[in-house]
Amino acid sequence: MRPDVRYWDKMLPNQPEHANLYRGETFEKDLFESICASSGIGDPKNEFTLEESDMFSVEEMASNPIAMHYLQFVMRLAGVKRVLEIGAFIGFSAMSFAKALPEGGEVVSIEKFDKFAAIARRNFEANGLSDRITMHVGDAFEIIDGLPKDQLFDMVFIDGNKERYNDYFIKTEPLLSPNGIMLVDDCFYHGDVLNTAPGDAKGEGTKAFMDNAAASDGWYRIALPISNGLFMMIRK
Repeated sequence: MRPDVRYWDKMLPNQPEHANLYRGETFEKDLFESICASSGIGDPKNEFTLEESDMFSVEEMASNPIAMHYLQFVMRLAGVKRVLEIGAFIGFSAMSFAKALPEGGEVVSIEKFDKFAAIARRNFEANGLSDRITMHVGDAFEIIDGLPKDQLFDMVFIDGNKERYNDYFIKTEPLLSPNGIMLVDDCFYHGDVLNTAPGDAKGEGTKAFMDNAAASDGWYRIALPISNGLFMMIRK
């Protein structure tokens, strides 16, 4: 018996309790490559023809390919046909979602910044996915107000400005189908959510969502330690 071992000591694969047999020197890199190799996950730059932004790299700004592959798995399992995405960047996540859709499926993506939206549209076209993705440019709250209320989404993916994460959740919840999946990316926001008092407005906004989620008894919910955190919710 080892009374010194607690649940949080065995939460991640790179912690000593789970990595004690590893004999290499680059655990995270080797773990990433092992997951990708065994799961059939390729480099997004090889999977897609990608025009990148001169402001941020795909590695820096886009969703992690392992997380995207996981969400594609969930989409296929749940039979997702319509996706609402808030925050497109250059379109990697929207294209990943589009590839997991059945015939006739649709991704509706909202991007605030013209520059990123223009790159995303060119990426959709270059990869033959323009017919599955509808791009809206501008303020997400205004655009959501204009979406048809009788065309519900099977999945909502929130990855917009962190300051208003909880507002996005409240705003999009009526557009989610009864059995739909609510997803909030970057839910730990670089650890700032774990502080009693977050260090900036983005951390405060993300923590406000997490605090609301903690009190949302009408939902089954799980925060996953994937990348910067991924929060998943379905209604009870």
